Amino acid sequence: MIKMKPAGWLMIICLVLFISACGKNIPTINPQLLQSKQSVLVITTPGLNESTAALFQKTLLAWRDTNHIAFEWLPNVAAIENPLVEKIKTSPYDYIIVIGNTLTSQAATQAAALADKKWILLDDAISQSTVPISGEHIVWKQTGQGFLEKQWQEWVKQQQVIGKRLEWVTTSTNPIPSIWAPSEEAEYISLSDAEGWYPPFQSQVRQHGPDWLVVYSPLEATVLQRMKALQVPIMNISATTINVQWEFVMTAVLNQLKKQWTPGLQAYQNEEITVIKP
Repeated sequence: MIKMKPAGWLMIICLVLFISACGKNIPTINPQLLQSKQSVLVITTPGLNESTAALFQKTLLAWRDTNHIAFEWLPNVAAIENPLVEKIKTSPYDYIIVIGNTLTSQAATQAAALADKKWILLDDAISQSTVPISGEHIVWKQTGQGFLEKQWQEWVKQQQVIGKRLEWVTTSTNPIPSIWAPSEEAEYISLSDAEGWYPPFQSQVRQHGPDWLVVYSPLEATVLQRMKALQVPIMNISATTINVQWEFVMTAVLNQLKKQWTPGLQAYQNEEITVIKP
């Protein structure tokens, strides 16, 4: 039997007392806090520029480190197809965040059938989709209804006030706002998705002698080049673009995750996008 000096026994007793005292101060994990932890699956389109990709990476790491939000990021997703849908179905994530116009319409269709998760869809260009959404589990941030009309209302109004004549080009699925081209001016609108539309359009331009050719729906570059030969100034409204200010948008998304879930279609706020006109 090993004999220990009184000083040794005293040291052991003090050590036991110290450990016991420390144990009383170790906080226990609140079960409610455990259940409140959140996780997200982020899906982005191919071709993100380096600065945007870096911002997403920094944001997601901050969410993890500061707000205890677990994440998985799937970059360079070209389409939401069956393998990815199955992954979403079986994944433990609470939120699915889909970024990019080429994916959001597809995601909206899938989200309707996967209501056990909350979906946040973020367009990265002017929104064109007419896919309806339903359910309390989907948020879709877009440029908003009538976006182009709002951006160009002043220019069109100014042309009308000073008596300029406008010749419009659009598609049957994207009609010119009636305030810009009333029904009685239908002969000043050409539909580029109609078969053989260009020769009649060319004749109309020569007949009407407009001050502007206004393109409201995208045209192929070769068609735009042909239009230049008509020697009439072209205002290509359809070339309007946006830059999404992702730092502001992701802050708003975090608010949705942590504080206030507000489902439905939501228009980007002024500080969340920058509009670039031709």
